[in-house]
Amino acid sequence: MPFISVVIPVYNSEKSLEELNERLGKVLGQVRADYEIIMVDDHSTDKSYAVMQNLRKNDKRVKIIGLNTNCGQHTATVLGFDYC
Repeated sequence: MPFISVVIPVYNSEKSLEELNERLGKVLGQVRADYEIIMVDDHSTDKSYAVMQNLRKNDKRVKIIGLNTNCGQHTATVLGFDYC
């Protein structure tokens, strides 16, 4: 069975992460493939990482990576690809 990995760089996105995860879950649930959602927190200064942890707690297909410094969207995306 095919496997899909979705990589999302995250920076100060606490207000949109739950809806993003819900929408992705609906779309990916219609695809005949296993999937994972990899969220890479690029050293957010809001509560993005806490929201991501809560999403992970409720859905083991959500993977999270937290960066210790802000590396930029492109680096965060590449790190997510490396995790795949």
